[in-house]
Amino acid sequence: MSYFADDLIYSPPSYGMKSMNKVEFKKLLTMYQQSFDNLSYTADVWLPGTDDDGNLDGSVRTYGTWNSTDSSTGKNTKPLQSYHFFNFNKEGKIIAQGDFFDATGLMNSINIKNTIPVDNEDSAEITFVLELSTKKNSKASVEKFTWYLPEYVEAREPSIVYGYYISDDEKKITLIERYKNSQDALQHGIDFINGPNFENFFKFFEIEHFITIGNATDEFKTFTKENGFVIEYRTPVGGYVRR
Repeated sequence: MSYFADDLIYSPPSYGMKSMNKVEFKKLLTMYQQSFDNLSYTADVWLPGTDDDGNLDGSVRTYGTWNSTDSSTGKNTKPLQSYHFFNFNKEGKIIAQGDFFDATGLMNSINIKNTIPVDNEDSAEITFVLELSTKKNSKASVEKFTWYLPEYVEAREPSIVYGYYISDDEKKITLIERYKNSQDALQHGIDFINGPNFENFFKFFEIEHFITIGNATDEFKTFTKENGFVIEYRTPVGGYVRR
């Protein structure tokens, strides 16, 4: 890590992932080192970088092939073609790096779907935990609704998790909803309130307790309060999320 400047900006290869700082980049490198043995890079080409006017600026680009073995099985991974760039500051340390390769395909090949642990306090994800009581409806009608509604939401909204869980006595339901960020959760709220299922939901259930876990934004809190939702907010004090 001494090769990298403290204000490093790293551009990861995974789709939709934001730039990382030096601490986050170290966690990513640690994950790679734990997942693979015998890591080796064979460069096909090294290229000098230029500024906007075409003048050499000291940066470096390269493309080539990585080879390794799966640390859990000892099996060779398939050759991974990649492209990388490195920009340097006046002290000669890397201040910007970007990697370009099929990161998802690589991790899927060793059966690791979620690869990068992010501290809860740095994660934008939020989770709803709703404790519901069922009203006087048959179990069959409740189950019909709780199978229909997730299919409706899945087809229209970006929720990561949307699941219903019933108690043995069939009187209690726990609803778990998970979103990438407050904006997605807020959009779900807008769609739900203005959609065709809002009134039906309350024909089946009464909300006894509504907990939101994570770093909910003020915009989200204002929206839910203005629309009559009484929510208990719980913020991170430890742990991580893999993404």
